[in-house]
Amino acid sequence: MIVDPLSDILSILKPESHLAALLESGGDWSIRFPDQNGGLKCNAVIKGEAWIVVDDDPDPVHVCKGDFFLLPSGRPFVLASDPDLPSVPAHRFFEQAKPGGVVQLNEGRDTVIASSRFTLMNQNAAQLLSVLPTVVVVPAGAPDAEQLKRFVELVVSELQAPRAGSALTTAYLSHLILVQTLRSTLSMQDGHLGWLSALADPRLSVSLKAMHAHPARKWTLEALAQCAGMSRAVFARRFREVVGQTPMEYLSGWRMLKASDQLLSTQDSVSTVAIGVGYISESAFNTAFKRIMGLPPRRYIQEHGPSGLPAAPIFGPGLPQVVNTASE
Repeated sequence: MIVDPLSDILSILKPESHLAALLESGGDWSIRFPDQNGGLKCNAVIKGEAWIVVDDDPDPVHVCKGDFFLLPSGRPFVLASDPDLPSVPAHRFFEQAKPGGVVQLNEGRDTVIASSRFTLMNQNAAQLLSVLPTVVVVPAGAPDAEQLKRFVELVVSELQAPRAGSALTTAYLSHLILVQTLRSTLSMQDGHLGWLSALADPRLSVSLKAMHAHPARKWTLEALAQCAGMSRAVFARRFREVVGQTPMEYLSGWRMLKASDQLLSTQDSVSTVAIGVGYISESAFNTAFKRIMGLPPRRYIQEHGPSGLPAAPIFGPGLPQVVNTASE
């Protein structure tokens, strides 16, 4: 079985669209958006230009007509015509949004930005996306920019005027946006993207595919090196340089992410899940799970499962809540 690791990882993340808005602004303006509570903001600049300043990142990012940009960290940020202007809290504007989620600033249309926000249902999404830059910009001239812009516009359209099937449509559009953004980021960045960079390495990607295809196999460093067609020492060094982890650390982490998803998404017992990710002994699995995830399996289920945060289907995006309004 040939496994695409990126698809495998995205099936764990489960993006779901929730909110959308169309921002129309003129003159001088600066809006401060609060913490996104784990949400990812994706935006397409339809007209004009703007600056983005994310908390704890000193370098403003400039975007203009045709650009697509994603904010994957969920941190508070400022969107402005000038990064040096004092900002106004977003709720002051978005509480007065027009029907359909259209927000106007200074009664102008110098800059128009289509924006949607989606959440990632997996509790460990931040860990998987921590390899991305604070602001991911796909410039207007990039091959994927026009398609990403169109995806965002479609999400905005579906959420502003829901029709039959809108929930499923926006869910899959969110998946497409995330896939295309990751692909574009990978093609534009010169390494330093952890597991994402490994997917672009012809030899390391073979070992990743092997781990994702058979996570329960009793892998050794030598066996993974053979998959990559490299010596054990060269493979170990190269993998750590690119991914930032040893091959065995990556494998253990991926096994626990799959296990945590299965524990929350199915009725399978802990012992069944343990066997599925390569542990014959439930005790050994419990120890590894606690070391990597921070909690023993049953405690993890109690805190993040049905009695805590809602679980999501193990494969595919599920059906999101559709909100016909703008939001900060």
